[in-house]
Amino acid sequence: MKAKDNKHRIKCPNCNSSPTFQRFNCDEFQIYFCKKCLNGFTYPVPKNIGQYYNDSYWIPKGFLGILKKTMYHLFQLRRKYWIMDFLKKGRILDVGAGEAIFSKFLNKNFEATSLDLPSAKIQNPDVIKTDFLTWKPKIKFDAVVFWESLEHTVSPHEYIKKAASILNDGGYLFVEYPRADCLESHIFKRFWYHLDPPRHLSHLTPKGLEKILTRSKFRSISHSGVPAFEYTITGFIASTLNLFPSRPIDFFKDSNNSIFLILLFPLIIISTFVEICFFIVGQSPIYLTVAKK
Repeated sequence: MKAKDNKHRIKCPNCNSSPTFQRFNCDEFQIYFCKKCLNGFTYPVPKNIGQYYNDSYWIPKGFLGILKKTMYHLFQLRRKYWIMDFLKKGRILDVGAGEAIFSKFLNKNFEATSLDLPSAKIQNPDVIKTDFLTWKPKIKFDAVVFWESLEHTVSPHEYIKKAASILNDGGYLFVEYPRADCLESHIFKRFWYHLDPPRHLSHLTPKGLEKILTRSKFRSISHSGVPAFEYTITGFIASTLNLFPSRPIDFFKDSNNSIFLILLFPLIIISTFVEICFFIVGQSPIYLTVAKK
C-alpha cells in the first residue's frame, strides 16, 4: 500500500501535477508519464548525472567512432536547411551544442553561439560552458535550437521559458527530440533505446511539448517526423539487441567493434527499411517541433 501511495506523490517536474503513472521500470530508474502535461520523466534524478556520460559520449573513438562522427556531420546539413526555411539571417543559439559542429554548417548570414554544460567534456574552446538557466547573455537571438538536448533536462518547461526570454519578438524555437509516444516506443517498451535513462531525464511527446510551448507564450508552427537516420537506424538496432538478456558485445558503447558491425550488416539493412516505413507513415522516432514567439 505504501508503494502505491508513493507513486501518487511523485509529481511531474514540468507542471508540478499528479497523479502520474509509471510506464516503465528500467533497472534502478522508472519512467513516469504525466496525465496533465502528457510528457514523461525519469525518476529518481541522479545526484551526479555526469558519471553517466563517459569520454566516448563526447568524442567517439575507434572505427565506429569515426563512422559515427561522419554520419553526425553529414546529417547536420538537414538542420541548416530547417533554419533557412524560416530565417535568412540572424543570431542562432545552440543549447547543448557539444563540439559545436552545427555552427560550422551555417553560412555567413548567421552568427552562431554554442552553449553546453560546465561538466561537458568538450574540447572546442568556442563553446560556452555554463548553466543555461542562469546564463545572462547581453544580446537576444533570432532562433534558439535544442538539437537532441532538451530531453537531457529535468524540466523542459524551464528551458523553453528561458529560451523565450532571450528571443527577439518573432524569433523561432527549434526542438529535435525522441518522440516518446511513437510506434517504435510502444513496440520495444522499456527496451526502447531512446529512453536512455538517466541521461534522458525527460520524455517528450508532440502534444506534451505543445502544452509547454503554449504556457511559455509560443505559437506552435509545426510538428513533424524527420528522417534522422543517424539516430533511428542505430536506435532500432540497439532496441532489438536490448531484447536479449545476454549480449556478447555492447555494440554502441564499445567503439572498437568493427567486426561486430560486419556481423550486424543484415540487421542494419532491415533497420533502415523499417525506419523508412516509420517515417512514411508519420511514426518516425525522431520529431521536430518549430515554434514562434
